[in-house]
Amino acid sequence: RAFSMAAAVRAAARAAPCLAAGHARALPKGLLGGHHAVRQLQVPATVYHAKANRTLEHLQETLEAFVDDNDVAGADVDFSGDVLTLSLAEKGTIVLNKQSPNQQIWSSSPLSGPLRYDLADTVDDWLCTRDGRPLGTVLETDIQQLTGIGVQFDIRGAIAD
Repeated sequence: RAFSMAAAVRAAARAAPCLAAGHARALPKGLLGGHHAVRQLQVPATVYHAKANRTLEHLQETLEAFVDDNDVAGADVDFSGDVLTLSLAEKGTIVLNKQSPNQQIWSSSPLSGPLRYDLADTVDDWLCTRDGRPLGTVLETDIQQLTGIGVQFDIRGAIAD
């Protein structure tokens, strides 16, 4: 299928919130098999590591409090070697980890599947490369659906300088 200028304009319009925020660029949908991609420009390695570490530490602390405060049956939170795991017994496991060569955080969930997130440094958040959703929003939705209990993450607050 040929990629037309009209399709490029429509794709850019759909990506406008990301582009307007000045933190990422979107690739046209037709070039990626039906998915929009948000790709952050590289940041210095020290910035990536500091923000990725603060993000994972914030997620760990929030998830541990969530599990303890709500007495989530069979749930366990583990963080070691840049890998954060939330086990929800028979409901499945959510895994997050740093991908330093790509400067990304990757996640895997029984609901969302595997996703990759780029740091949008200008807004202090991690955005999904597939659809631009923030990491915290995806996790909040998945955890709510898996447990029936709401949780909120403040990733922007955790990684703001």
